[in-house]
Amino acid sequence: MFVRHVPWHVPGRYLALRRGGFSTWHFGRLPRKEDHVLMGAVSYDPAISSIWEKMKDYLNSAGCPFDFVLFSNYERQVAALLAGEIDLAWNGPVAHVLAQQHAGPGGVISLGMRDVDCDFISLCVARKDANVASVGEVTGKIVATGASDSPQAHLVPLFWLDELGVKPAEVRAFDMDLGKHGDTAVGEVSALEALLEGQAQVGLLSKMMWMRGLQGQLPSIDAKQLEETLEVIPESPPLFDHCQFDVLASNPAWKRESFCDALFKMDIRNPKHEEVMRLEGIQDSWMPPRQEGYAVVQKAFASFQPKRHYSTVARTHRPGRPGMSTATAMSRGGGLGLGGSRHVSSSRVGVVGGGVAGLQVIRSLRAKGFEVKAFEQDAKIGGVWRENYVNFGVQVPKQLYEFPDFPSKLPWGQYPTGQETQHYVEDYAEHFKLLDSVETNTKVLSVKPQEDGWVFTTSKDGTAKEESFDYCVIATGLYSKTKQFLPKLPSQELFQGQALHSTDFQDPAMAEGKRVVVVGNGKSAVDCAVEAFNAKASHVTMVSRRPHWPTPRKIANVIPFQYIFLSRLGQALVTGHRGALPGAPKHMSYWHQLGWPLMAGAFTVVEMLFALQFRNMSGSTSPLFKCDVVSDFYGAAQVLDYSFRDLVSAGKVDWKIGNPEAYSKHGLLVNGQELPADLIVYGTGFEKDYSVLSEDVRSKLGIEADGLYLYRHTLPPRVPRLAFVGSEVATISNISSYGLQSAWLGKVWSNQVELPSTEKMEKEIQEMKCWKRSWMPNTAARASLVLLHQTHFHDILLKDMGIQHLRKMPNVLAEVFMPYQPQDYNGIVAE
Repeated sequence: MFVRHVPWHVPGRYLALRRGGFSTWHFGRLPRKEDHVLMGAVSYDPAISSIWEKMKDYLNSAGCPFDFVLFSNYERQVAALLAGEIDLAWNGPVAHVLAQQHAGPGGVISLGMRDVDCDFISLCVARKDANVASVGEVTGKIVATGASDSPQAHLVPLFWLDELGVKPAEVRAFDMDLGKHGDTAVGEVSALEALLEGQAQVGLLSKMMWMRGLQGQLPSIDAKQLEETLEVIPESPPLFDHCQFDVLASNPAWKRESFCDALFKMDIRNPKHEEVMRLEGIQDSWMPPRQEGYAVVQKAFASFQPKRHYSTVARTHRPGRPGMSTATAMSRGGGLGLGGSRHVSSSRVGVVGGGVAGLQVIRSLRAKGFEVKAFEQDAKIGGVWRENYVNFGVQVPKQLYEFPDFPSKLPWGQYPTGQETQHYVEDYAEHFKLLDSVETNTKVLSVKPQEDGWVFTTSKDGTAKEESFDYCVIATGLYSKTKQFLPKLPSQELFQGQALHSTDFQDPAMAEGKRVVVVGNGKSAVDCAVEAFNAKASHVTMVSRRPHWPTPRKIANVIPFQYIFLSRLGQALVTGHRGALPGAPKHMSYWHQLGWPLMAGAFTVVEMLFALQFRNMSGSTSPLFKCDVVSDFYGAAQVLDYSFRDLVSAGKVDWKIGNPEAYSKHGLLVNGQELPADLIVYGTGFEKDYSVLSEDVRSKLGIEADGLYLYRHTLPPRVPRLAFVGSEVATISNISSYGLQSAWLGKVWSNQVELPSTEKMEKEIQEMKCWKRSWMPNTAARASLVLLHQTHFHDILLKDMGIQHLRKMPNVLAEVFMPYQPQDYNGIVAE
């Protein structure tokens, strides 16, 4: 095979022109370590080589110059990883813990895992004639286990028994294939054989091997005899995660990024990918890394290192089914996982709010070893997504409103409804096992500081109680429904109709046959006006104090808006026009000083294009030549389709510019004229509410008329152990911003990120305050606004954490022209 190579921009990398992929083999040429990504895997079955040969073919074709080597045991593989002999290790849970211990805090980064690696299940089974009805009755019995280095059939379940105070008379470990950490599962099969032969009364093994025994997939086990002789004890050991890809943090970033990029492009619906994914045991997809599932493995591993309280049994395993070894069966649909370094802490964190911010706080802080408890006042998690106005939804496409590490299953480009988003939020919480850290139907009445911590006073079912925490996080969101903003207008008692906030406009029947006036000009007001018309209102009028710029979903009806505003190119355009976010690279400030006249002209063209798209070139409702499109976006950000435009153009909805002055008997007075109304809907937003915090804390926060200014939009410098996540920062893709905030906070509170002095933090806050006040509209939320500058804000958080901020490299074109989306931040939230 002849392959011609041309140098690429990454030193030592080569692009193979044949088939558009990479090649890691060259005839007669010794490979250089810097040229490729070398992965280690443990060879516990002949099928392993075949699987990774197929994966190698795919990864190279997908742009990752990949090769692999096989090891006979995990200890050797971990040693090779730590010595830098391999770039990547496909580690089991014990090997992962071992790598973390030797690499030290922050030394290991995890890249991904299989879906079957999440929440691995072990079982405790017993002979029916042993009269073991519960786990407590295992005391005094002979227990058979798999190999003594098996996490699923020895370490975790025995650690669980020890924690429960259960004392077996004897533990017989069937030590077969030591060093492979139970991957071959032959020790588990031998344990089952011993149970069937009466050599033990109780057995510890994985649910996977138990089910295969019952299904007749284990050649030496009679399925009928197994079912008649043994039964599962109701209690079971804790869940844990299995195999994962580990890499040293010092390893070149391009290697792990090219590997991850190729890996997560695999789609089991693609016939070219399906075969190897099925061989590797994947049911649906590769999964992002998580750390929550390794805590019990860490503890079990630590407890078994100094001593062993069991005997080992040498046993010759019976021949298996021709063509399929036990190990091969395990690899086909088994579950073996992934994660990074972890700081273990016994500190407790109380969180106010169970929406998209609070859930990511739980995940991130638990990954750092904190004990987290969130309080949600509603019956379900989800916050504003649990219920809102009629047919509410996300105003950005689904790819901009995804949790990092958890892609939505909706089609690309779809704008999720509120109901779809709520289901997605619930799926996220269930997938990452976050619900056990949330107490619903619980209102936080107050949060008061105490020595080295906080006291939460909560109310549930009418009963108040106090609970102490070491840290407090306010994650009530930007749009908390606890304090709706309703204008106080004179003569409301005269009005014979109904006036309500948009949040309470939840039933279309409320508008049917009625004259409806909607007050406001934000996304919620526009949506409510459209939905009132769709509900067959007799007449609909929207009243706005002034016109605002909407952003079309597709600029020029061709380019999705995020390609312009959320790419680095778009970030440079906005920066050139309105200045650099404090903390952004200095050259961006120089660019603004030189480029603002050019950008002012360019954005005037953008304004004319937007006005043309919304058929709003002139008149009182047109913002053209009345306000700057970028500045106005920071006062009334909204991304709209053409529904409202078309209704106004067709005369089906009236739109008036004016100030509501007072109520009348039959409507609302606007600029001295009465607008007849039976129903008035106020799409006027929410007020921030800090009343849950004690008065002395509020005074230290320094809340101003335009909001609460914080360090990194997260920390108040003069109130230790308090953080705000999601409630004081507004971006376009806020769900990913909250995830990065949570990750950053986890590293700060676990001492992996060193904060500057209080004085320096306050100086940076002052710089941010002056910059925002120099050009952003004066609104009550100005302190929280990041919006079109979000990429630079994310960069700042990543740099603080020591994480590569150029997430699309080494693809320079993608780095410059492609929008940044939540998926670009996979692997960070729970790192």
